[in-house]
Amino acid sequence: MPEPAIGPDELLRARLRAHRVTEPDLPDLPSVVGHFLAVQGQELRPALWGASRRVEPGREPGASGAAAALDAGEVLRTHVLRPTWHLVRPDDARWLIELTAPRVRRQMASTERAWGIGDPGPGMDCVAAEVAAGPRTRAELRDALVARGLVAEDAPGIHVTQVLMHAELERLVVSGPARDRQQTYAAFDDRAPAGYGPLGERFDAEAAVVELWRRYLPSRAYATVKDVAQWATLTLADLRRGLQVLLDAGEAVEVPGAGRLEGLTFYRAASVPDAGAPTGAPPSGTLRVDLLQAYDELFCSYRESRDVVLEPGAEPPDRRGAYVHCIAVDGRVAGRWRWPSAGVAAGGLDVQWSREPTAAERSALDLAAADLASYLAT
Repeated sequence: MPEPAIGPDELLRARLRAHRVTEPDLPDLPSVVGHFLAVQGQELRPALWGASRRVEPGREPGASGAAAALDAGEVLRTHVLRPTWHLVRPDDARWLIELTAPRVRRQMASTERAWGIGDPGPGMDCVAAEVAAGPRTRAELRDALVARGLVAEDAPGIHVTQVLMHAELERLVVSGPARDRQQTYAAFDDRAPAGYGPLGERFDAEAAVVELWRRYLPSRAYATVKDVAQWATLTLADLRRGLQVLLDAGEAVEVPGAGRLEGLTFYRAASVPDAGAPTGAPPSGTLRVDLLQAYDELFCSYRESRDVVLEPGAEPPDRRGAYVHCIAVDGRVAGRWRWPSAGVAAGGLDVQWSREPTAAERSALDLAAADLASYLAT
């Protein structure tokens, strides 16, 4: 029997559950990252906050606990999937980089041509030699590159950035423990286990695409092939082949879109119930306000269908300036907020609503701000 079509409201409701926004029940930060497979971590502190919101109430790590998980290597931060930072589990780092590095390098190439950046090979060798003796900060690695004449003393920072990104994609370096509040790079093999995690001892590209789908769908609810292509930087052809494996095995289900989603074809994991009733939603007449970081997976996991998080007539989040993070009212973006530089003041957060909030929304925002203040203080 064909699956019933799904409209924007049901779709968003299902995503909020799958993303653990409305039903946070995961035991710890590494479990959250493993649930999503990868979490965009371009802004580290907000990324750790956003991931921590998915942990079961009462077990959430404070800011120091989240940072400790990163320091201990329970979660790694590296460039993978797209030319930006992501948080990944150590046992997922190697196969995800192997799968997506070729296309990430191609995306990096235009930036390197524009800046006149040449062969990163000698720079990578230098970086690998440095971290072999222990974790190094970016500044220390830059000094080593300059000392060896591999980067000019007055070169823009992008030159060092590209060398380090290539070293990450070659699985030479990955995030290390913080030192004096500075993030470090460590030898990849010191932080990531041997082998390819769920794939076993050998890498297989087709099996990796299937595994990516198998991990992506349960945590994202409904998605189109183009949604996943944007997230994983893989070709539509490769993704369709991998998806077909799951469809043939009965692990994935095809669902048509309805309403303003008509014409789109979505897929969900067969093991995850359809949208149905809004289980876990607040009681009738109440609302929730969430402080979502700018690069939350609720936004970054999709391309074709990401606008379901917008209120009618609202513009997509603007990541320019200081107010880059999003206020979500019952899952839909209704304003922006600024990451506090020194805790959350008694008066609340520095926010910009996109419309006049109701008294109930202001009260719910105060509760969310209090949660953030508690997180930052612990």
